[in-house]
Amino acid sequence: MERYTVLFVLQIGIIAVTGSGEHFVSAKLYQPATLRCDYTCHGLVKWSRFHKTQVLALCDETSCSSQQTGYEMSHDQYVQGDLTLSITAADYSTRGLYTCQCDDRDVCDVRLLIETVETKHVVSPGEPIDVFLPLTDQVEVSFTATDSVQPSKLKICTVANEKIQSNPEYEDRVSRINIVQIKDGNVSDSGNYTVQDTLNDETIAIINVQVREKEPGLDRDQECGLAVWVLVLVLVLVLVLPVTGFLFVMNMRLKKRLEQNRI
Repeated sequence: MERYTVLFVLQIGIIAVTGSGEHFVSAKLYQPATLRCDYTCHGLVKWSRFHKTQVLALCDETSCSSQQTGYEMSHDQYVQGDLTLSITAADYSTRGLYTCQCDDRDVCDVRLLIETVETKHVVSPGEPIDVFLPLTDQVEVSFTATDSVQPSKLKICTVANEKIQSNPEYEDRVSRINIVQIKDGNVSDSGNYTVQDTLNDETIAIINVQVREKEPGLDRDQECGLAVWVLVLVLVLVLVLPVTGFLFVMNMRLKKRLEQNRI
């Protein structure tokens, strides 16, 4: 059974602006994020979080400095009126509201969101189904079957404070080691597995799983029949090719003689 690995590419963009001027920026998990703020400031610029109690970066007319690891500002951009804050690697701990101030005056509010991680996997019947958990606390795993026989959004389990609580139907099949593993996968387990952050009410991952029967092999009669056809083909090639070659040579010689007789 393959271990699930998720590869990501950089994709960052402002997706919404509220009436209060708060921008929403989405970033892919573990990739850089850019919080833009276009404002010309001739004084002290300060980016902060958590109601301005945690200062992340400072910038003035002489230089910029990082106050927390993973957060940076560019002095060249500051001079041009671009107060952008760069985050080295966005993760769930970096989600939330960021405030940019110029001389203690609020000029930008930006809320960072992490995009939903979507992956697809194919497993064989009887193999376990691994549901990757990007976040391992205060999450809920639910299941929506490919067919409509089973109920939609069936709750499989919740994970809180490193403890897992399972739906009785899945109690004997579910285990967790950085993933939620569902043992003995079968065709009816095909569908979407959704990982929901219950604390922030956000969908953080959707894993599409297809459980497929293995392709049936050739039975003995088919194997025998195939062997006979291969033997016949070999015999035809062995017998026909020499005869064809002989006839071709004789034909060329005959043509040559006819041409000589004409001369």
